[in-house]
Amino acid sequence: MTAGPTQADQATQAARAAEAARAAEVGHARSGDVALLAVAVIAATMTHYRVYARPGVLILVVAVVALGWAVLRGAGWRTPHPVSVAVALALSLAAQIVEPPHRNADVTGLLWGGVWLGAAVTLLAGLLLVVRPRWRWPLGGGLLGGLGLAYGLVVAGSPRARIDVWVILQGASLGVWHGLNPYTMVYDQVPPGQVNDCFNYLPMTFLAPAPSRLVFGDVRYAEAAALLAGVAALVWRTRVSSATVRTALPLALLTGLLAGSLHDVQQAWNETLLLGLLVGAAVLADRGRGWWAVACVAVALATKQHVVVLLPLLAFWPSFGWRRAVAAAAGGAALSLPWFLWDPQRFTTCTVSFFLDLAPRHDSLSIWHWLPTGVGTPLLLLTGVLGYALAVTRLPRDGAGLLVGWGVILGGWDLVNKQSFLNQWLLVAQLVVAGLALATASRSERSGAAAT
Repeated sequence: MTAGPTQADQATQAARAAEAARAAEVGHARSGDVALLAVAVIAATMTHYRVYARPGVLILVVAVVALGWAVLRGAGWRTPHPVSVAVALALSLAAQIVEPPHRNADVTGLLWGGVWLGAAVTLLAGLLLVVRPRWRWPLGGGLLGGLGLAYGLVVAGSPRARIDVWVILQGASLGVWHGLNPYTMVYDQVPPGQVNDCFNYLPMTFLAPAPSRLVFGDVRYAEAAALLAGVAALVWRTRVSSATVRTALPLALLTGLLAGSLHDVQQAWNETLLLGLLVGAAVLADRGRGWWAVACVAVALATKQHVVVLLPLLAFWPSFGWRRAVAAAAGGAALSLPWFLWDPQRFTTCTVSFFLDLAPRHDSLSIWHWLPTGVGTPLLLLTGVLGYALAVTRLPRDGAGLLVGWGVILGGWDLVNKQSFLNQWLLVAQLVVAGLALATASRSERSGAAAT
């Protein structure tokens, strides 16, 4: 004898049906497509070195405005059309071929193997839009493995990245193992004119990849693994909906295939860690693992300073709430506290004063250097308020809405900030694409609940 549904089950089904009805009423039918194409354009154009000037900033202004309009019109509830996903994949493929990551590193044949493998994975991801449903999951899993191999080849094929970030990370991760304080170290072999006497990030940036530095000799393998883990979490989350929704798996994979992702891995930028952590938090929250999600946010807060800008949004999400938001903040502070206590002045100088005193760069991909004196900071605050208003009022209170909301907030921040570059803009694009992938999976579940 089979038991009937409990009152709790009936309430859950009713809530999902109501959500499905709400999703059908919200916004413009093509808002999801506009959001996807806006961030695909951001990622594709920012990879080319020639856009680090006025044309690049104009592209960003248009793309950020388009993203804001899309969210206002309900992008967080909408599944992008397969044609839009195909166009986004094509943009990423074209950018990978036109501007591969070879300008700022020592290059070997393995690098080109990684570049072409990444391009092949991007091309084959388009097949997920047309193959039979039963083949999507096996093909998606194979492409995920190919993506991981491409990351590994890019790291192995770029034995030395000509950038201060990689050099200081290599030194800090090894130095901390020998009992040194990374915030008081001086780093040899930093390229001329770049920072060699201050570690500018928070402690998890050198703690998380330390095992990779010790075992494999390079911190970038750990960073690539974190990025791949975030993509894998999305692929796993979309495994059910991929049988009925063609765009689920391609969107999940696109998060790690966006133009600039290989360059991010190669240059050791810690946005690779952030993407894995923030996507992990959203997926875990969706699956009812709230405290594990809090742990992910706490580690992200102890990785890069401006993640604190994203923290207040958690208070508005039922899976977190203000108590868990406070717990995440406390966790991030606890992870950083030992390094502050070790040398308070040095820690504060390198992680706070350095950025506050930093002069605006004329090649920054932002509008800061176009603004009259004294206008930048108020406008930065205003964009933050607008980003939060869009996120809180126009996005679903699930993992998809959280990721898209974070992307919108950071997009406004980067547009006005006095120093924004490819790595910051790529994170915006990745968060929005990841959110759309989760929205696709969630909509599939809501449609099933409504049908039931």
